Amino acid sequence: MEIVNLTDEIASTTPSGNKIYWMITSEKGAQNFELRYVEIPANGRSSYGHHPHEHEVFIVRGEGKIKGSGLEMNLKPGQAVFVPSDEEHQWINTNRDEPLGFVCVVPKGAEAELKP
Repeated sequence: MEIVNLTDEIASTTPSGNKIYWMITSEKGAQNFELRYVEIPANGRSSYGHHPHEHEVFIVRGEGKIKGSGLEMNLKPGQAVFVPSDEEHQWINTNRDEPLGFVCVVPKGAEAELKP
């Protein structure tokens, strides 16, 4: 068992300027999934695209939108979002004052190129 604290030592910054905190990873012994906390700064967004892996996301802070193929849905704390494999999507922070923060679970090794 291990407890991991949210610190900049486990953070990476995406090309879009968002922070990914790699909380529980394969390097810590996770064999199937990796848990991350993502913060998108005020008025920020992720790149629009798709991945060969699914995402399970839980919104914990701020407000925003998820944009996908032909749809756009509002997000607020307490909501969960499932993004299937290869589905185009973009996370958008609609708040001018605070980050959009969410917990994101992905399969082990997914997006490893973004690890610090």
